[in-house]
Amino acid sequence: MAERDNFIRTFREIQPKFSRLLTRILTKADLTLPQFALLNQLVNYGTLSMTEASDKLGITKPAVTNLVDRLEKSKCLKRLPHSQDRRVSLLEIQPRGEQIVRDAQAQILPVLLKTLDRFGDGEKETIARFYSHLSKTLDEVLEKTRGRKK
Repeated sequence: MAERDNFIRTFREIQPKFSRLLTRILTKADLTLPQFALLNQLVNYGTLSMTEASDKLGITKPAVTNLVDRLEKSKCLKRLPHSQDRRVSLLEIQPRGEQIVRDAQAQILPVLLKTLDRFGDGEKETIARFYSHLSKTLDEVLEKTRGRKK
């Protein structure tokens, strides 16, 4: 039980620090967290339709439209017509948007890697398994809570 309590205490200590770091990075880039999340999805998955972006972010299509309007104005992404369905708009990240995501990752990943380097190989394997399980658990929770309103 003490390990679990220590884990909870440590998480509660780390989460606001990580949030402050990300907030500083996004403030310099003049982005909100939802805008960054959309750009990050485009970097990870390539061109997406508005509907796909809505599904991946778990937000409404009007909310995606609002994000896209602001990101298009700042030349971070571009709307493209779908080649076969004119009702569908595709979202394509632009070099400026991709650079913002890469710059943010370049500031966050070294912190994680520096911390990881403090562990032995066996511990690193455990940490990698933990993150793999965490990712799967988050997918499950997000799927269960999809479309739920407070």
